Amino acid sequence: MKYLLDNDVFLAAISKGHDNHKTARRWLDAVKPDGWGVAAETYLAAVRLLMNPTAMQFGHLTAAQALQAVDMELAGPQHPGQVILSRTRPDQTLLKQAKGHRQVMDFWLIQIARENGCLLATNDAGLVAAWPKLAMRIG
Repeated sequence: MKYLLDNDVFLAAISKGHDNHKTARRWLDAVKPDGWGVAAETYLAAVRLLMNPTAMQFGHLTAAQALQAVDMELAGPQHPGQVILSRTRPDQTLLKQAKGHRQVMDFWLIQIARENGCLLATNDAGLVAAWPKLAMRIG
């Protein structure tokens, strides 16, 4: 697996109403042959957001529909994605570097990317700046 997707990329690729849908969709389709996946936390975050009426202004999904949308993307006809579970507990040294609550999940995804020898694909410029060897911006 070469790429681990942050939820900002994964959700944008799935949701046609997302502002970054076309960019995320083109990028993901281009890199799927190289191997890709999402952390279990990203899988669940995508389901949660697809069900959220505030986040999905043009129509939220039921739990069954959201799960189907996420699973269809992961199944893919030619290059399915993986759902990654960390093999270890969160790295305290890594997480202690977080400067705010929003960075905790980012740093957890960095740990998973590092454990799996892949790049975290994100739209978060700050995350890429902080971890240039482990994260890449798709936008």
